[in-house]
Amino acid sequence: MNEKNRRPGIVGPLILITIGVLLLLNQFGRLPWDLWLNVWRFWPVIFILIGVDILVSASRSTLLYILGLLLAIAVIGGIIAYAVLQTGPLPVGEPVGGTQALQEALQGATSGRVTLRPGVARLRVAALADSLNFVEGEIQYERDSLKAEKEYSVGGGQAVLTVRSRSRSTQFFRFGQQVSERWNLRFTPRVPLELIVNAGVGDIDLDLSALKVTKLDLDAGVGTLNVSLPMGAGTTSASINAGVGSISVHIPSGVGARVHVSRGLGSVSVHSGRLVRSGNDYKSADYDTAENRVDLTVNGGVGSISID
Repeated sequence: MNEKNRRPGIVGPLILITIGVLLLLNQFGRLPWDLWLNVWRFWPVIFILIGVDILVSASRSTLLYILGLLLAIAVIGGIIAYAVLQTGPLPVGEPVGGTQALQEALQGATSGRVTLRPGVARLRVAALADSLNFVEGEIQYERDSLKAEKEYSVGGGQAVLTVRSRSRSTQFFRFGQQVSERWNLRFTPRVPLELIVNAGVGDIDLDLSALKVTKLDLDAGVGTLNVSLPMGAGTTSASINAGVGSISVHIPSGVGARVHVSRGLGSVSVHSGRLVRSGNDYKSADYDTAENRVDLTVNGGVGSISID
């Protein structure tokens, strides 16, 4: 088929129209900006749609062209519907300002499970220096933030803490400043911990070096992520699902490591002097004999990954 008879592409205009409509709804506060955290996870679908676009544009069949158009609309619509359902409605409540203190006693617990779901926030996690509490810290709110939800209980020897942000930015900037919160939390190094973090938009700094984190499950969002893994937790199982931005993971000296990296769109840098590569896996020489070790899986997103 020569260029004059070639049908116009369908995917590009559909994607542009969809993005424009969503941005308009974001700007007028009908949809939260963190909707995009769920949308971006489907970026590989773009390649599928481009392939469909090439096939239908080059075909003489009107039926195939219409089917391709309907398929593209169905796929894009399905992704948006899923993202909206996963994101949920905008929260209702009165904005708060200032600082909220968090402090919960250990109450004899011998293990802990922590779930953190910051929204648009800067998250800092570290160890308590000398305290009998399970957690101490504070959340600093911006003017338009909603108070975070906190649940804490101790039962069967396990302390369970969940802190969930209720704030969602309906505009990226208010009078020139981004709407965000600052979470600074410190946990006890006295008991083994399971740590689950579902990040949103912002910078995350997890200094777990002095904590006994035996399991780490981290879903990164948009922003920078720095993680220092535990030095004396025995065996730590860690999983990091990368988002959009840079990730830096530090494995302390003396800790044996086995690392599996699934590449995304971006660069991966692994300390070659310490970790020996075999395919997408890396392993330190002392992994089998080390008293403290880490099994780390990193699923790449969009951005750079550095492991040392």
